[in-house]
Amino acid sequence: MTKIAAALLCLLLAACSGGGPANYAWTHPATPALKAWDGFPVNASPRPIVLIGSPLSGPRGFATDDQKVAFMAGAIDRPAHFPTAPATADGYAIVSPDRAFAMLRSEASKVSGIATKTRLTITDVRLGKDTFETDRDSQPMPAWLFTVSGADGPVAVLAVAQEAQWFPSGLVPGRGGEQYWAGAVVAKDHLTLTVSLIGAPADGPCGVQYEVMPTEFRTAVMVTRIDHPNKAAPTTNGTPVACDLVGHLRQASAVLRAPLGARVLIDDLGYPIGVGGTP
Repeated sequence: MTKIAAALLCLLLAACSGGGPANYAWTHPATPALKAWDGFPVNASPRPIVLIGSPLSGPRGFATDDQKVAFMAGAIDRPAHFPTAPATADGYAIVSPDRAFAMLRSEASKVSGIATKTRLTITDVRLGKDTFETDRDSQPMPAWLFTVSGADGPVAVLAVAQEAQWFPSGLVPGRGGEQYWAGAVVAKDHLTLTVSLIGAPADGPCGVQYEVMPTEFRTAVMVTRIDHPNKAAPTTNGTPVACDLVGHLRQASAVLRAPLGARVLIDDLGYPIGVGGTP
C-alpha cells in the first residue's frame, strides 16, 4: 500500500469511527460559529466560567425615576475609598472593588445614553455572593456588592477575574444569540440532549413541529432549529388563518454521538445555551 493510499484509508477510518469529539470533527467540519470556540480549553480543570448573562445583578428598583435614569446612564460617583480585596474567594481569583466599580458604571451606561443631572453615590461596598447565569446553569459566585443611593437592594458585580472566564473575542457576553432558545438538559445517558425553545403551538393550522440538529465539534456542539409547519399556508375550511405571535414553550430532542462533557452548547450564531442535567 502506498503512503498516499494509507493516508486516505486513515482519513476514512477517522471519519467513520464513532469515537469521541476529536473523531467526530472529521464528519462535521467546523462552521464559523463553531470556529469561534476553537480555542476553548475543553480539558482545563477547573473548567472556565462561560458567562451568558449579565455580570451585574440588581437592584430591585429605585425610589425615584430620576435615580433610575441616572443609574441607567452610569451617573454613579466613585467612592473615595474601597475595602481591601483578598486575592481569591471560593477558589476563584477575583477582581479589585475598584475594577468592579468600573464594570458597574460601564455596564449600567450601556442600557441608556440619556443625559441626566442626577448623580448617585455608593454608600457601602463589600465582598459577598450572588447568582449569575452561565452555560452550566445559574451559579452562586463571589460578587462585589454595592449599596447605591436610592436603590432597593444592592447591586452585585461578578468578582471572578477574567482569567477564570472564557468567551470568544468576536462575540459579546450577555448579548446576541437566537432569542428563541430557552435552555437545555442532558439525560443521565450523557447523550440525549433536550432543548427548550419558544415557538408556535404544536396543534392546529398555525402549529409547527420542531427538531434540532446537532453539529459536533471537539470544543462545542452547535444546535440548529428545524421547523416543520403543520400547513404551508394556514387555513380553516379554506379560509386563511391569521396566526398570533404568542410564544409557546416547546421542546425537541437529539442524540449526540459523544457525551457533551465540558464542551459548550451553542446556537448557530455561536452564542452559548445554558445546559442543566449531567453533561
